[in-house]
Amino acid sequence: MAASPQPVWSPPPTAPRWGPGRIVALVVGLLLLLPAIGLLAGGGVLLWADRVARDDNGYLFSSEESFSSPGYAISTARIDLATGADWLPLSAALGDARVQVTGTDPSSDVFIGIARAGDASAYLDGVERTVVGDFGTGSAADNQRQLGAEAPFAPPGEQNFWAAQAGGPGTQSLTWTPSGGNWTLVVMNPDASADVSVDARLGATVPALGGLAWGLLAGGLFLLVIGGLVILLAVRSRPAAAGGPYGAGVPMPPGPPPSWAPPAPVDRDAAPDTRAESPTGVPPQVPPTG
Repeated sequence: MAASPQPVWSPPPTAPRWGPGRIVALVVGLLLLLPAIGLLAGGGVLLWADRVARDDNGYLFSSEESFSSPGYAISTARIDLATGADWLPLSAALGDARVQVTGTDPSSDVFIGIARAGDASAYLDGVERTVVGDFGTGSAADNQRQLGAEAPFAPPGEQNFWAAQAGGPGTQSLTWTPSGGNWTLVVMNPDASADVSVDARLGATVPALGGLAWGLLAGGLFLLVIGGLVILLAVRSRPAAAGGPYGAGVPMPPGPPPSWAPPAPVDRDAAPDTRAESPTGVPPQVPPTG
């Protein structure tokens, strides 16, 4: 009787190596996570500003800054309100703008007006004044220059070129709907006297802020999911296919090779006669056993 074949032991499969493809996939996944985190953080800040930082009238204001001039006026540098995109009108990007100005001396009056840059330049031509750059960004105090040496020829309230103006004691608020073009904001004493000193802040409704915040959050979430999937595919363990004795693709269990024992001997004399007579009386042929 032939002995049945015994399983052949094979060593456990080795862990898959980090090939160039997996390394590149891991790097790509990490690179996708960096902008995803930035977009999520930016979207969260904008969403907080849109939902929490607005005042009761829906305006977002910069921090208050102090400005002073020994001359007769404080003016901003030319403000260019071109969006650079025809599909994004200023009304959607900025909404309504508001400038709040308070004289350093609470009992003093203050005038604030905004006009086309050409009209404001003509009125202030040669006038001693302080020109402020980057108004509303918190760095305007470090970006000022002195111009002119003369007094204005007339008080600012007598001019008719202002697109919006406000004046009087206490805090004055100028509300204006921006439009394309170049503009200049001017702060003076109502009587056109020298020594102008005010605290001011700039605000706007920015109706597009909520949509921009959700857009950044959606883009960040998309990149986060894609980057996470790429990293997962790169680092996950892939079992090696093994053709072990238990079937294709089924590896042998780890450990030392199994011990082999020879089959038990068979006593042929004591074994029952399994031969059967054929109908012709001739016993069937039994193949010899090895």
